[in-house]
Amino acid sequence: MTAKPIDWPVYIQLMEQLLNVPLDDSRRKELEVQLTRMAALAEPLMEFPLPQRQEVAGVYKL
Repeated sequence: MTAKPIDWPVYIQLMEQLLNVPLDDSRRKELEVQLTRMAALAEPLMEFPLPQRQEVAGVYKL
């Protein structure tokens, strides 16, 4: 499954508005760099296949 690439500047702009956290241009650029790095780090993990019935989180029963 190939995910559509994220447009980080648009995402950052939307999050600024949603969270009401204004950023200056230098902070936006640095945030874009960091988000790009985190996405690259997460990519191999997201592509790791799980069996169809694999629990993705712990299930606690009493």
